[in-house]
Amino acid sequence: MKKLFTLIILTVFAFGANAQLVAPVTFEEAFSDTLWLPFANGPEGTRDDISLVENPLKSDLNSSDSVLQFVIYEPADNWVGMYSDNVDAMEFTTEAHTMSVMVLKPMVSPMRLKLEQSLTGGADQSVTVENTKVDEWELIVFDMSVAVGHFYTRLTFFPDFPASGSNGASTVYIDNFDNYSAPSSVTQFAAGELKIFPNPVDSRLSVQFPEMTKLTVSNILGKTIKSFDFLTTNSKVIELGDLKSGIYFVTAETRNGNYSTTFMKK
Repeated sequence: MKKLFTLIILTVFAFGANAQLVAPVTFEEAFSDTLWLPFANGPEGTRDDISLVENPLKSDLNSSDSVLQFVIYEPADNWVGMYSDNVDAMEFTTEAHTMSVMVLKPMVSPMRLKLEQSLTGGADQSVTVENTKVDEWELIVFDMSVAVGHFYTRLTFFPDFPASGSNGASTVYIDNFDNYSAPSSVTQFAAGELKIFPNPVDSRLSVQFPEMTKLTVSNILGKTIKSFDFLTTNSKVIELGDLKSGIYFVTAETRNGNYSTTFMKK
């Protein structure tokens, strides 16, 4: 069973039949590897480079039964990756523009997430983030605020994206493409539309609220554990990896008042 919350909303058709991939995208469905096409994977590359396999390293961070395996050959191009057009139109707004993916990689290297085929005339947009862990699952968060105001229908992912050349042959495991729009992983409060993701959290907590100027994290006794001051923003990612497991409060401070909710640290 999935313990992680995942969310890109998809409606897909595979094998020419009405095989619908029910949201969220979890790579638990038998056909979910067929929804992605690899590219730039050297002369040996084929569609079979991507396959659904058993999770090679179940952990508290990712206890999924199955994940997507991407075999990268030598010499692959530095833009080797995969894409899917089987995506419902993804809307990016000031309140919902963060995407994430779980990766298990044998090396530290940049990754790129790219949005293409906009329905609203938006330019293709991409963001690059580098993983920090090797041979263990890591949640990678992409701030796609460059796409705010537009809808996109193609999602492209580059799991190993060096500036030039190639990092050589490798096998990368991928799971749980997420964004901010699904209710299963976002806590919302009508009073101020306060949103947090993910909950429970492992290391990084994304908080969204209009015109925030400060975030405070406190324990159940009300003692302040961490505080984060910044210029006015609608979205902020805070580092909580050093917190002990338990229940905490996060408070968003604004000129119009403060708004709080609880979250669980794994």
